Amino acid sequence: MITLSSDAGPTRVIAIIPARGGSKGVPGKNLKTVGGVSLIGRAVASAQAADRIDEVFVSTDDAAIASAARSAGAQVIDRPESLAGDESSSEAALLHALDQLDEQPGILVFIQATSPFIDPADLDSAVSRVLSGEADVVFA
Repeated sequence: MITLSSDAGPTRVIAIIPARGGSKGVPGKNLKTVGGVSLIGRAVASAQAADRIDEVFVSTDDAAIASAARSAGAQVIDRPESLAGDESSSEAALLHALDQLDEQPGILVFIQATSPFIDPADLDSAVSRVLSGEADVVFA
């Protein structure tokens, strides 16, 4: 999908969506629906609709979330229990997910499943800003 290239070839852009199953505040949070679509399904759909994202991964410890993610078209990275507790950071989940990949991306897009209205155009814009060198990191 990426058309911008350098001497090294196209830049691989992936999205990782951390989605653990053990939410205590809102049990089953990542499978809750908004407009008939689960939060995890919405996040995957937004990432897949972005022209600049090549692959979408969901990092999870939960079989139901993994199933929903696969049904939505994402690849699943099984997160170990040690990275799925209340005190576990999203950053630790991202680093674990990156360690599981055969090929490292040039750009990582970190998407929170709990943001149900992610505009794919905003994802494309953020990736474009990094690819062009305008920004090293883009937060929203």
